[in-house]
Amino acid sequence: MEIVYQLAGPMERTALGPQELVRREAFLNARAAAGCTFKVQSVASGPPSIESAYDAAIGIPSMLDAVHRAEASGAAAVIIGCFSDPGIEPAREIVRIPVIGPGAAALHLAAQLGTRFSVISPLAGHHGRALVRMRAMGLESSFASVRGMGMAVLDLARQRDAALARIVEAGTRAVAEDGADILVLGCMSMAFLDVTGELQERIGVPVVNPVIAAQKTAEMVAFMGLSHSKTAYPAPPKMELL
Repeated sequence: MEIVYQLAGPMERTALGPQELVRREAFLNARAAAGCTFKVQSVASGPPSIESAYDAAIGIPSMLDAVHRAEASGAAAVIIGCFSDPGIEPAREIVRIPVIGPGAAALHLAAQLGTRFSVISPLAGHHGRALVRMRAMGLESSFASVRGMGMAVLDLARQRDAALARIVEAGTRAVAEDGADILVLGCMSMAFLDVTGELQERIGVPVVNPVIAAQKTAEMVAFMGLSHSKTAYPAPPKMELL
């Protein structure tokens, strides 16, 4: 069974290069369940990294085409490779295989493991924008805060030690000042650093990795023969014209 991790931007065109896709694919396959393999797939166009709602929006058309092709090629499920889950609703409308959002997977998991969670964001934290998302997901009562760590997405993979230190600082403040008892890494590049064990030891609370949360959710749903409801996400009436 193959599951596609669908990048929301052409990351191979950045300074990280094509080897970053290879690294991420190896990360996923090292943690895959028996009988399951993961393929990291890029897009034809769009921003190389997602750091705003604008970035997410302009990358969605290419991502939707890639999701459609993943289903046609026989993929069992697709994970959208961005914490903000861009394009998840239209993606679910155009395919029948499960489409998993790592943000939703991680946040719902965090709500099961603690009473209040904080999200660690790469750049500045936008509490109001995050609060709107939590309300839409029914998680407002469990949301403590969003804390920015002040690093660009593409710098995370190149500056692991600096990123770790800043996540620790932001996470420690979220626990001490915001009342968080669980943390969520709010960026896939942050999650692929594989630092959750170190963070838990240094901060003292559970840390949810959205990459692993999405991976295990995709595996579980696919193995159970489940997918999103086509009553909730019906095929677009104009889809045949696209």
